Amino acid sequence: MLRAKISFFVLLGAVFGTLLGIIAGLIPGLHSNTFAAIIVANFALISSFLSPSDACAMIITSAISYTIANIIPTIFIGVPSEDTAIAVFPTHEMVLEGRGFSALTISCISSLLTIFISLPLFATAVFVGHHYFFFRQITPTVLLAIALLLIISERGEEFEGSLSKWRKRFYAFLVFIVSGFLGHFSLSNSELAEISIAGSVFLPLLTGLFGAPVLIQSMFGRSKIPEQRIKFDFPDITAIFRGSLAGFFVSIFPGISSGVATVLASLGERKKENYISALSSANTANSIVCFFMLIAAGKTRSGAASALKSMKMIPNFFDLAFLAIFSGFIAFFASIILGYAFSKRISAVDSRKMSLAVLSFLFAIVLIFTGFFGLMVFLSAVPIGLSAAFLGVKRVNCMGCLILPLLIYYLS
Repeated sequence: MLRAKISFFVLLGAVFGTLLGIIAGLIPGLHSNTFAAIIVANFALISSFLSPSDACAMIITSAISYTIANIIPTIFIGVPSEDTAIAVFPTHEMVLEGRGFSALTISCISSLLTIFISLPLFATAVFVGHHYFFFRQITPTVLLAIALLLIISERGEEFEGSLSKWRKRFYAFLVFIVSGFLGHFSLSNSELAEISIAGSVFLPLLTGLFGAPVLIQSMFGRSKIPEQRIKFDFPDITAIFRGSLAGFFVSIFPGISSGVATVLASLGERKKENYISALSSANTANSIVCFFMLIAAGKTRSGAASALKSMKMIPNFFDLAFLAIFSGFIAFFASIILGYAFSKRISAVDSRKMSLAVLSFLFAIVLIFTGFFGLMVFLSAVPIGLSAAFLGVKRVNCMGCLILPLLIYYLS
């Protein structure tokens, strides 16, 4: 519980937490959960100048701001996090159309509005908390349904008839299964990649499946990035609602990550703008509802929620709502300013040289943060990610790397 009256120091902690979340969103390999883990691990040392309420505010605001800022490297350098992996291709396309800033505004506005849309869902989270074991039992069925919908949503070329549709679905199934087994192998041996505080097997797995393939394709495409038009594009409200509901839906099931929420939000969506809006909303909603589940049922669905529970600091709904809105507005304006700066400078960069530089950077951070095991996962993931483009199926099928391991876990 935060202090009855939010003090200056709690607000200061909220500002600092928001900045930490933005920094984590901008730096590939970092996550807001990393900072939450550092705070918990070292709280005995820092408790002389950081109260539990201050730490609670920092952890909550960093988790919220991270979901807004982490789209920036995805758009402008093609390096995703788990939450933004499937956004790499549509945002990259918009950058090549001179609409990178529009992609950013769509994402940021969607995330900000989602904060307000998600707050009334607290009552539903209370209901879910009272039926926790029922939702745990049906989790494998939900995962299987999402996987089937993902594969069945593949469409062939209209003029090629039904055979083309089923061929694409078969290719999608292959990509899903192969990426799934790589994910299962990687996650089963994840401790081999945790050689640093920022070490996570998700870094080589998702950058290999989603980031690197787009960068490799860019090296063989146009060499000049067009000048980016500075235009605010407002998202489709239906895409925001769909993403928010997807983020909420996934959050109520134990063990299912925000990456799966983005898959659910993107199903059936073919318009780039709506795709970006839906997955941004899903990420932010997922982050907020994970805190709802902690408040309503004492269950943890995220690293940030686990950190609060370990500190025995459970916020009330009104504290959470205030901190989420407070952090959301700061992260929104900061992301717009940073995105504007990126947009003004990116057109001066040669696309092929930048892609090569970012690939080299990815190679380096994978090796530094996750060691040789992470590098092996990365190099194994790249051809799978490239195969999705080669076979003409949606790259989101590579999210089998998250869905299949969860299915195996629940069914074993």
